[in-house]
Amino acid sequence: MPEGVGVVLGGGGARGFAHLGVLKELERLRIPVACIAGTSAGALIGGIYANGLPLDEMEREFNAADWDQMLSGKPVRSEIPYDRKRNDYKNYADISIGVKHGALRVPRSAINSQGIELYIHKLTRDRDIDSFDKLPIPFRAVAADLLTGDAVVFDKGSLSRALRASMAVPGVFDLVEEDGKLLVDGLIARNVPVQDVKGRCAQHVIVVDVSTPLLKADEIHTLFDVVDQSSNLAVMRNVREQMKLLDKQDIVVRPDLSGYTTSSFADHQAIVDRGTEAARNMAKQLSAYSVSEEAYAAWKSRLRRPHYPVLDEVRVEGKDGDFTKVSTLQKSLTFPGHSIPVGEARQRLADIFTGGEYDKLGYRVDNVSGRNVMTVMPVERGIGQNTLRFGLNLNSDTPGSSNFTLRASHEWDAINSAGGAWRNEVAIGYQRAINSEFYQPLWRNSPLFVAASLGAQQKQYRYFNEDHTVLSTLNDNVIGGQVNLGVALGKYGEWRLGMYREMNQLTMAQGLPLLDPDESNRSRDVGVQTRLVIDQFDNPRWPRSGYFFSGKIQMGMPGLGSDLDQQAYDVVGETAHTYGDFTARFTLKASGDRTKSVPQSLGGFLNLTGYQNGELLADRVALARLMVYWRAASLPPVLGSGVYAGVSVEGGRLWGQNTLFDLQSNREGRWIPAGSMFLGADTFLGPFFVGVGTARGGQLSGYIYLGVDY
Repeated sequence: MPEGVGVVLGGGGARGFAHLGVLKELERLRIPVACIAGTSAGALIGGIYANGLPLDEMEREFNAADWDQMLSGKPVRSEIPYDRKRNDYKNYADISIGVKHGALRVPRSAINSQGIELYIHKLTRDRDIDSFDKLPIPFRAVAADLLTGDAVVFDKGSLSRALRASMAVPGVFDLVEEDGKLLVDGLIARNVPVQDVKGRCAQHVIVVDVSTPLLKADEIHTLFDVVDQSSNLAVMRNVREQMKLLDKQDIVVRPDLSGYTTSSFADHQAIVDRGTEAARNMAKQLSAYSVSEEAYAAWKSRLRRPHYPVLDEVRVEGKDGDFTKVSTLQKSLTFPGHSIPVGEARQRLADIFTGGEYDKLGYRVDNVSGRNVMTVMPVERGIGQNTLRFGLNLNSDTPGSSNFTLRASHEWDAINSAGGAWRNEVAIGYQRAINSEFYQPLWRNSPLFVAASLGAQQKQYRYFNEDHTVLSTLNDNVIGGQVNLGVALGKYGEWRLGMYREMNQLTMAQGLPLLDPDESNRSRDVGVQTRLVIDQFDNPRWPRSGYFFSGKIQMGMPGLGSDLDQQAYDVVGETAHTYGDFTARFTLKASGDRTKSVPQSLGGFLNLTGYQNGELLADRVALARLMVYWRAASLPPVLGSGVYAGVSVEGGRLWGQNTLFDLQSNREGRWIPAGSMFLGADTFLGPFFVGVGTARGGQLSGYIYLGVDY
């Protein structure tokens, strides 16, 4: 047997960061490692270490990684073309359903694996070798065959592919197809792969077990607890079978990871420290495998640091699909010169992925006749060209106002070679609207586009008395369309300029009659408009960095038959900065109509909290708001991103009271202070708030709110 001890690193999601702490302590104790076998997180850390990457460098890589972003399954939002994120403020759920060949389709995994896969390529330096026994430390990675449940042991080939397969948590990350097998996380077959080390490459082993312990009877309360216990039972059975292979000279290290779950990636450094602490507490037993400084130095000298390959060529392997042609992708992956840094090629893949046409842009690096060749294997978006999305807005406050809005959208992408799209939206409930738009770039990847739309919506205006009681509600029923010429500003935003035509009809919904029954209460609005949007928020729901701007100007033109001579504007500017776990988000809003044709409103949660939604009407309004929130905890990526607590300080101002009752004149031209305290969460359904707040002249109110458009 080789000199040293075998190391077995088990799976456990984020709890697996403890492996790094244990390995650091083994180095401190001068314990040479003869070989390593790992499953899932254990495969990741064990494989990177076996490849020769020093532990301190591995730790720096982990500390520099944005785990929330990577495990969200999405590209960095600030890098996504604006056209793909234009609906992020309409509170659609974080799932798209495809319609393909007459059937509904959903993705094969909750989280797209592109980001984590490119990250693993980076950590492994794209090592591809005919035997993992030739790595600086012989290594095995364990995955599971989804068709049989059997363990699949990787002992050669692409190291990154082996680690990726071993980490493919079923239903969370997409599975890996290999030699006719569908591979998923090895924890369901062999979570602690003792048999792949003991008696094969080492006589004695050190096992690091970071499995989630079974729940006790008094800890099982919810359906989630039942599901967790069921999956943990299956894992625990194969762990026990592997533990039976140990003898008295083998050592099992079980770090105390209470308080940390498989999704606690944000706490990775604390988990590393727990691993170090656990191994240090067992230093006496572990020291039995220590060697002299000279012997350890000789062993350590064999751990050569891996280097990034330099590419000679990038090829695309595959066939044309619904969205793109292989030749187009090949052209996008053409680089000047003969030597291509692999990091540059990998970044190009990440940039192309932001376009949304692919589920994955995988690759491998082969040595072909002495040349390093990257072969890219694109996987087109599996749900197809037609996608459906659904969403829900909820708003309830203690004065007694409650409403909801159900949303649905349909989009047909890549209708033609230039990338045209047909987009349809419908909303029912408090907000009622239907809209259909055809969006057409002038040529493929053209920044210039034309867009034409038709739609109908119902706007609601509520009139209150000084006791905050609704006296009357009017509906403005609008049917219209517009044609715009636009410029796509890439990842930053877009600018549109065009003409619109609307037919408006006011009707009484409830309360005191405000409309003259002898008048038609109809009007025609025809004019020109322009809108500029810049969106660089990292997350529109709970932004922690970035900025946003939206500015719209609309002018009615009586010369074109408009009954309204409106000169309306609507401007929103926001920025967010994070300091540690605290984020400050500052917002300015202003809207108005110089001709007093269309009323503007304030009121509602975070829009002068303490007033009801739309309670304050005027010709022009402005709002300044500062939100400060603390990220209290993270959520599993499939559920959302985090749980927050925060406060808001708000100030609103009204000019030219637009009310038929003239009951709000005492508020005109004065800043109205307001504020709130809230708890919230960024969920896959949207940002959810429970809060309480008040304003001068308003009332102390409690709120439950689900939605982005605050």
